[in-house]
Amino acid sequence: MNQFKYVSPKTIEEALKILKEERVNACLAAGCSNLLPQIRDKKLSPKLLVDITNIGELKGISQKKGKICLGPLTTITELVNSKLLFKEYPILHQAAEQFADPVVRNNATIGGNLVTASPAADMAVPLLALDALIKIESTRQQREVRLKDFFLGPERTVLREDEMITEIEFERSNINENGCYLKLGLRKAMAIAVASIGINLEVKENKIVQVRIAMGSVAPTPIRLTATEEFLQDQEANDELLEKAINKVREEVNPINDIRASDEYRRYISGILFKRAFNKLTVM
Repeated sequence: MNQFKYVSPKTIEEALKILKEERVNACLAAGCSNLLPQIRDKKLSPKLLVDITNIGELKGISQKKGKICLGPLTTITELVNSKLLFKEYPILHQAAEQFADPVVRNNATIGGNLVTASPAADMAVPLLALDALIKIESTRQQREVRLKDFFLGPERTVLREDEMITEIEFERSNINENGCYLKLGLRKAMAIAVASIGINLEVKENKIVQVRIAMGSVAPTPIRLTATEEFLQDQEANDELLEKAINKVREEVNPINDIRASDEYRRYISGILFKRAFNKLTVM
């Protein structure tokens, strides 16, 4: 394994100062479920590992002024064990339950899963469907970015060398309380998604008031299916609409061939996952 220096800041300010001084040489570390394998395989060669696990400000689940706020160091296990998420935000709870295995969930963090920017990132899909907002800080500035604008490509985000995520938030709203997450893998545990979907839906008198659809492993990044969302908006939920929407989903995804599945299969299964999730959220 590569040699590197190690430092453990205790505050956000201290961590940001280190990032400003070291820039490309520094690498933030928390759960390390992805980071250490990358270092081992020489895909990443940091000169300084900045362990932020002792920064309490970056941990936990809280409610503030009509919003749910997640610290980026909140572990997947904490999401699974949250009574608030289980009761009111099922899409995030369901995704956390299907994340890897209990050992990995105990260490992996929600922020770490996002910054890896994998097309198959499990937590990105429900957070996209929740229309999550990412709060980013550096010593220069604070800024906010919608998660749908956060990913630039595989393993690429809008984060600059001297920046870090300090909070993830989403609205308390009717649409965010009615969600479903489904994941298709090649096995029941420790599976990278062949395809995954998250839908949040608000229906009144059988009419679709609001809908958000996100998918993973069907494009270069986790994506929102905005064209399908627009197609469904203000429509009456029925079997005819569902079949048309399935075709829209398959047109909108942009999958690849890899060792887990062909692009054809991913396109096909995208429609199936959409149908299953949509049916779970509606009475038709």
